[in-house]
Amino acid sequence: MKSPLISIIIATYNSSHVLRYAMQSVLDSDYQNWEMIVVGDCCTDDTEEVVLGFNDPRISFSNLEQNSGQQARPTNVALGKAKGEYIAFLNQDDLYFKDHLSRCVVEIMQFQAEFMIVPGIKISPSTPQDLDNNSFAAEMYAVHPKGKFSAHIFSIASTWFVHHSVPKKIGDWKMEKELFVTPSQEWLFRAHTKDIAFHFPQRAGVIIIHSAERKGFYTENKSFEHDYFFSRIHDLAFKLSLLEKAAVKSSSDYNHQVFVNRSNPIRRMIAKLFHRILKSFGIHPTTFRLYLKWKKRGKYIGHLKAIAEQPKEEGVIEKS
Repeated sequence: MKSPLISIIIATYNSSHVLRYAMQSVLDSDYQNWEMIVVGDCCTDDTEEVVLGFNDPRISFSNLEQNSGQQARPTNVALGKAKGEYIAFLNQDDLYFKDHLSRCVVEIMQFQAEFMIVPGIKISPSTPQDLDNNSFAAEMYAVHPKGKFSAHIFSIASTWFVHHSVPKKIGDWKMEKELFVTPSQEWLFRAHTKDIAFHFPQRAGVIIIHSAERKGFYTENKSFEHDYFFSRIHDLAFKLSLLEKAAVKSSSDYNHQVFVNRSNPIRRMIAKLFHRILKSFGIHPTTFRLYLKWKKRGKYIGHLKAIAEQPKEEGVIEKS
């Protein structure tokens, strides 16, 4: 069998109810020369059964013997197994649009890039009634200003598409206990400081349904949001409606920032200088802010996981 052009990495933990959707979105892709490397963080549910149930030789599964409680370790294991010319990442709770991978292949070659960040459409936590009434909120996610990298833009791994040389140049993901920021954003920032060639496509490639914003995500075995969005992901009219929602929200947020919540220009100038100094020392610019808030390395991402592990209250939905 010929070597795959793309290695798709999925780190997962006890979330087979959404993992199946993420994997199926890859299988439904209009590009098929890939391998999928699924690594469980000591999963104890039916994850292995679900993964192997796809019965596809391009899909492999391994399960860590000890739970690390984070995405970094299974991701590093998967990176060690990757054979593709390019590496794509897919979080267990996100979905690729059908043309995402094929367009990534074309664009990374066309622009001679090593690291692409493809914007996603992020779905705000919704109720079944929100979905029925089409009143849920969506926003563009991982959009970097004017096509230039900004460490202040949180860009989850599902939005990345990288050349296989990138991990060799910058090394493994660091562990949460070593960092104030999340391991994914530190790895991304490290790539930026190593002068990796970035490119920022002007399209949406992923639907993002962020588990850390949803109470009860890790305590339930179903997701009505994934049921809803996966069933519509190949509908072009639906994708256009999501983009329309995202455009309206972005405009609303921008107008609020400009006309209602203006930033102090002196504070902005001082912050820009401070961030430049931090960058010169190889320190992620949001580290100081997160240190002031959380005081301890790994505490921020621990807070996010704690939200997903809380039981959901009947009739109550967390809004972002």
